Amino acid sequence: MAFLYTIIFHTFSKFALNSLFYLIGNKDLINRALLDAGFTYELVQTHWKGALPKGIIARFVATDGGITRVYPKSAGEYWYEDPETYEDSYYKRSLDNDNYVFTAPYFNRTGLATFENGITVSKAVEITIDGKLLKPAVVGVKIDFQSWMENFTSATKEPCKMDEVCNCKLDSSQLDCIILDDGGFLLMSNQRSYNTQIGRFFGEIDPSLMRKLVNISVYAFNKSYDYQSVCDPGEEPAKTAAPRSVFVPTIADLLNLGWWASAAAWSLLQQLFLSLTFPQYNEAAEFDDDDFSAILAKQSCITEQTQYFFENDNKSFSGYLECDNCTRIYHVEKILNTNLLFIIVDNQHTCEICDQQPLIQAEQRSNGPDPCLLAQNPRYRKGPDVCFDQDELDEPLCTVNAASSMTTTTIFILLQVFKYIYIYIYIYIY
Repeated sequence: MAFLYTIIFHTFSKFALNSLFYLIGNKDLINRALLDAGFTYELVQTHWKGALPKGIIARFVATDGGITRVYPKSAGEYWYEDPETYEDSYYKRSLDNDNYVFTAPYFNRTGLATFENGITVSKAVEITIDGKLLKPAVVGVKIDFQSWMENFTSATKEPCKMDEVCNCKLDSSQLDCIILDDGGFLLMSNQRSYNTQIGRFFGEIDPSLMRKLVNISVYAFNKSYDYQSVCDPGEEPAKTAAPRSVFVPTIADLLNLGWWASAAAWSLLQQLFLSLTFPQYNEAAEFDDDDFSAILAKQSCITEQTQYFFENDNKSFSGYLECDNCTRIYHVEKILNTNLLFIIVDNQHTCEICDQQPLIQAEQRSNGPDPCLLAQNPRYRKGPDVCFDQDELDEPLCTVNAASSMTTTTIFILLQVFKYIYIYIYIYIY
């Protein structure tokens, strides 16, 4: 164990020294971090110090140099965003948009409310220097969900005549008033029953309406496939006869003496190295049969994930959602200077016989793309811009001959002799 601790210590020390030398050699990174820390501190002390406006949980600023400052200090204890700014969703989306970006909280499938941490609203800071547009930081707030819902429902109330439906009151039995983001995730509704669904993809809440929004070109989508996923066994057959991470020798390899010799030599070399480093490595160890069975039960599979986005710049949409024996009237508006979509539609419970098959956005198992559709738009590998020279006198990098197999066999025999010598010394001397 002392030997292992020594290796870990030296590895960590080397990593720390390399990081320090990297920072010393990159003075620009240090200067940028110090500059960002300075102006964010001044921003808090000069402009943000004091009581927060009603409905605001926290203010924050994230800089290009990787500094994130949250006000007040107590809000930092509940800050669950990625500390690396360029890895965070709200930061990247703000840089790519000129609008105010509303980001839905992560949906917890256990049913616990996640909106209590607030809805993130952010916008990139734009500075023009010498005719060049720069975005050195992203500023934003976290708004209280309950206050936002109360303000929204009270702002949409208008004087109504008797028996007339003209507002988005809380828990209305006639109207559903819904706010989605540009990815189709639920941000707010006038129905309290939707509170636990905040951050969930709307296609799993009201599938028929979401499909209608896709059909009328409010949303478009792209599917991405992962051909190296690992899934639990299901009804769908696996696409390969063996795991993709394991090398499966061909028949030619099995008939090649050199391949057997090299494989055996490499195996013995590994055992020798491990026995020198960890003397107790080859001893029997306890292993949970359930964990081993779970590992073996995994299968190589294909998964797909769907990303939704606004298809065009049209601002208003309206129409009818036709079901078997009922109809729901809807009106859709894109809110100006934001990534939000406001929907007014007849209550979902007034027409429950619509298609309720969930529309899944998250990663799920798939058979892969349709090859017939892919053939309609073939993709070609782009060739080099300049042709490479070819000379008949050029020799191949790796020459294969009978001597290579003999060399490998000799190495294999020497390794065996060396291993037996080591075992003899270890047993009879130590």
